[in-house]
Amino acid sequence: MKAAYEQKESAQLSLSFDAEPRSAAELLRALRCLGLSGITDCRVTNNRAVMVSYGNGVLRVHSAYLSAPDEVLRSIVRFVCPRARAEARRARRVLLAFCIPAVDGAPKRRPVALRPGDSDLISQLALRHHEYNARFFNAVLRSIEIRISHRMRRRLGQYTASSPAGEPAEISISRAHVRKHDWSDVLHTLLHEMVHQWQAESGRRLGHGGSFRDKAREVGIAACACREVKRPPTKSGQPERELITRAARRL
Repeated sequence: MKAAYEQKESAQLSLSFDAEPRSAAELLRALRCLGLSGITDCRVTNNRAVMVSYGNGVLRVHSAYLSAPDEVLRSIVRFVCPRARAEARRARRVLLAFCIPAVDGAPKRRPVALRPGDSDLISQLALRHHEYNARFFNAVLRSIEIRISHRMRRRLGQYTASSPAGEPAEISISRAHVRKHDWSDVLHTLLHEMVHQWQAESGRRLGHGGSFRDKAREVGIAACACREVKRPPTKSGQPERELITRAARRL
């Protein structure tokens, strides 16, 4: 549930904290000083898939935001309590551009058991990865593990960088995405994640900032974190559409 934005005095908007928040409670107090309202509880996580989420009065943020600058903290407030959609979009861009470093103690990736049909899909996607690497990236991208995720419901795909613990980079594609949408949309998602792979392997910041938008336009995909995808035609013959929102994935 989104709460109405509560405007504070200009002095509060220019507030700079002498010490970084060290806990969820301190972070919540800092965000309230910046205008956060409608949130009764704050929880800090090491979730690699979701950077900021909120609902039912609970705000969940990645632990890296404990050391974020004031601009990023203000963007959390504007993302949760926007006065207008445009303000929420601007805040979202700031949050996606913020570099999330590796966090000690982050949960290990869960082993994935292959289901019927997964191996064929992975083989097809691996061939397309090889083809797109040669066509759009001058064959500089490394070979990468591709897996089919049966857990993803709201995301189309995800690039996960290699971890300090030695876990290799990987690209995950949602099985629900493959089942519900056109194959061309699935390949669009693969190429989207390959742009993130290119960011990581070329030393650029992961996210949907300037480097992503420039490269996305160069390879011919949507230069944004969300896009409209088509479902196969229904019995009425009309294709269904839905807006899929994706967050930058990083360690």
